[in-house]
Amino acid sequence: MKDRMLLPWLMVFGAGLCLRTGISSLSPMLDTIQHQLGIGSSYLGLLTAIPVVCMGVLSPLGHAFDRRFGLKTSMMLAFIVLMAGLALRLKTETFGLLLLTAALVGIGDAIIRPLLSGFIKETFHDRTHAAMGVYATAMGVGSAVAAYTTPFLSTAYGSWQGGLAFWAIPALIAAMLWVMWSGGAKHEAAEVPRGQSQRLDHLGRVALTLFFGLQAGINYTIVAWLPSLYLASGFAQQASSGFIAVFMLLQTLTSLFFPLLMRLMRVKVAGAMIIYTVCALTGFLMLGDLSQTVWAAAVLLGIATGGLFPIALLLPLEFSSSREEATRISGVTQSGGYLLGGAMPWVAGIATAQMGPVKGITALCLGMGIILLIVVAQVRKRYLQRVQQAE
Repeated sequence: MKDRMLLPWLMVFGAGLCLRTGISSLSPMLDTIQHQLGIGSSYLGLLTAIPVVCMGVLSPLGHAFDRRFGLKTSMMLAFIVLMAGLALRLKTETFGLLLLTAALVGIGDAIIRPLLSGFIKETFHDRTHAAMGVYATAMGVGSAVAAYTTPFLSTAYGSWQGGLAFWAIPALIAAMLWVMWSGGAKHEAAEVPRGQSQRLDHLGRVALTLFFGLQAGINYTIVAWLPSLYLASGFAQQASSGFIAVFMLLQTLTSLFFPLLMRLMRVKVAGAMIIYTVCALTGFLMLGDLSQTVWAAAVLLGIATGGLFPIALLLPLEFSSSREEATRISGVTQSGGYLLGGAMPWVAGIATAQMGPVKGITALCLGMGIILLIVVAQVRKRYLQRVQQAE
């Protein structure tokens, strides 16, 4: 009964909650780590870059593991790698070991993400939109809570290592939820008929990858540079933090109520893509003069990124006919997508150095938004064709 009711939802939420804590918990502790380990600023970026690179390069492992071991065993192996990376931070005394933990976190994340998409495809059927909303929300909540509480946890434990290692505990609890599940055996990973697996052409896979990468790049760039943008526009640090809080709150709420918002707007995925992309473009236009659009920019960008992310997770499921195919397409799109998205804050830094924060970030975001709109047109065309074929 649990497998049919509450447990699968808890499995999705638990796994999603753990997927960003290993990275976001590092951010508030970077100054402390730099001081205690005596490393240069240029090396600190590796701690967050390595997991993103791992997710970009190794996401196809999810499909390979599913075929070899089955879904449940693959998820447990990935959780073990993730927990090992987090727990090792308790005894980290060198920068080299800390880099190893970052790699282990990235490898675990890379395997879990596409497997979770396949699980949602197979388990939730006509409730995949709601499950993806829970998945996206869990990641947002986990990231925000880890970033906020890790300094307090470090103080309570007496070291930054303890604060970082704490996040192995939620990963262990999430893994126990998957242990309780009775499905996911190797024999359930059935082959997809060739005629079905080839429905999404090469250009379609490229479009899905670009969609994932652009929405990720937009989110990473806003999170990394919006505070600097507000400060450069003349706002105080406290006010800037307030605007970012509004942005992140609306982003989380939009992901959580994603299926409800689609029903209220009376649109399906094809229409939602356009609405959220237009919201993003409108918000980008407002970045050029934040003194006049201060709240509106934060609100629109929070809503836009909160809607685009679950759509990016959902699209591989919409274009697949089985768990295995959903896992494979998710692995491919997230592989290239995370590499593209992870590079955007770096590009934003170059644009800022050349043009200043306001012009540089605004120009880059507008460029990404326009390209995203073109990509959305390609994805929407294929989505509507698939719907017509299904009818």
